[in-house]
Amino acid sequence: MIDLINVTRFHGPTNAPAFLLNDVSLRISPMERIGILAHSGAGKSTFARIISGVEKPDIGFVDRRCNLSWPIGFSSAFHPNLSPNSNIKLIAKLRNLDPDELALSVEDFSELGADFYKPTSSLAPGKRVQLALALSLNTEFDMYLADDMSASTNPAFREKCDAALLDKLKSSGLIMFTRHPRTLDHFANRYFVLFDASLIECGTTEEASDILKITSNEDLSHHAVA
Repeated sequence: MIDLINVTRFHGPTNAPAFLLNDVSLRISPMERIGILAHSGAGKSTFARIISGVEKPDIGFVDRRCNLSWPIGFSSAFHPNLSPNSNIKLIAKLRNLDPDELALSVEDFSELGADFYKPTSSLAPGKRVQLALALSLNTEFDMYLADDMSASTNPAFREKCDAALLDKLKSSGLIMFTRHPRTLDHFANRYFVLFDASLIECGTTEEASDILKITSNEDLSHHAVA
């Protein structure tokens, strides 16, 4: 279970704030697949970091009562001077997992070959993404958090990641942020749009996509999640 309670995030002075999130409250139950559709720059990544605990809201709080993943594909935890093999084993020890077992699983899934034993700093950006995705999708969580997780990978690897995530969702929940309605339709069973700092619940992906196309200042407050 995850509860977002009056979560607010803004920039600028408190007497004239520019809101990224404005008084957002939401309860996410175990096994739910939450899909949040938003344009680039709407605050998707900030919202994901707040849910995960990497950042704190300016107002409100997030109550996490489950084993929540870091954002799938998050690579900032890797030490650049260590090899992927050493990084994965270190992370495994920090999470009380079997280092050798996790390293073998990630090595196979990531398809890095010999690069798995070279300094992580030497990896091309796409391979760093593959490593990060492989780690996330070979670690068990009650709830997975995804922010356009495979946008930077090749199509074959992206399909592999999608299949792995769907398999995880047989026994876990999901909170997914994306710009793409088809992605929302593929993974989610409860749909939202992040619009004008508010979270708007929708009945279908088509409704979410239509709302995202709105460019006027039409008041959608009656749709917002209370």
